[in-house]
Amino acid sequence: MTYELEQQESFQNHPSKKSKFPLFFLFFVTNLAIIVVFASNEEAIALSKWKASLQNSQPLLASWTDLPNGTFNSSTELGATTTPCNWFGIYCDLAGKVIMINLTSSGLQGTLNEFMFSHFPNLLYLDLSMNFIFGAIPPEISYLSKLVYLDLSNNKLSGYIPEEVGLLSGLEGLMLFDNKLNGSFPKEIGSLRSLRELSLHNNSLSGLIPTSLGI
Repeated sequence: MTYELEQQESFQNHPSKKSKFPLFFLFFVTNLAIIVVFASNEEAIALSKWKASLQNSQPLLASWTDLPNGTFNSSTELGATTTPCNWFGIYCDLAGKVIMINLTSSGLQGTLNEFMFSHFPNLLYLDLSMNFIFGAIPPEISYLSKLVYLDLSNNKLSGYIPEEVGLLSGLEGLMLFDNKLNGSFPKEIGSLRSLRELSLHNNSLSGLIPTSLGI
């Protein structure tokens, strides 16, 4: 016991030993910060590319090019530490990751083809309702694996509802009404056990809604 105590005291008092923990901790925190900033920057780039694909300049999206230090760049010249957390309609968690996009009634005109869904693995809430978004709903929407609420209502979306929507296992609300969607109702949506709210009216959909939905 005496030997162990002496060994412990020797370890604590040895300068080279004492310095290792703080250095390791600093290394860990620094690298964690780099990872968070990198992820946030990737989301900023993805949002800026989608904005660039829209047909008209959006006054409400002017903040989507601001850098943290107050400088300004074009959407193709975002800084390495750009974060979208202070951008209009964008909400982040404490780690700086985008968890909510709310752009309802923002006058958006364009498609979702350039929306990089895979860059938002932590997104919980996506509301693009009451805009002028047209074209199809990309099957890549299934990359939003943590999504809880999806509202694309009151747009000009056309084509089928992709069966990949059925992969959004945590989805509780799906709003697609007032569009130009057609085709049959995808049976895969019947596997969404968490779904509590579904609105598809004012489309040209056919087929039956699975009775297993939400059970």
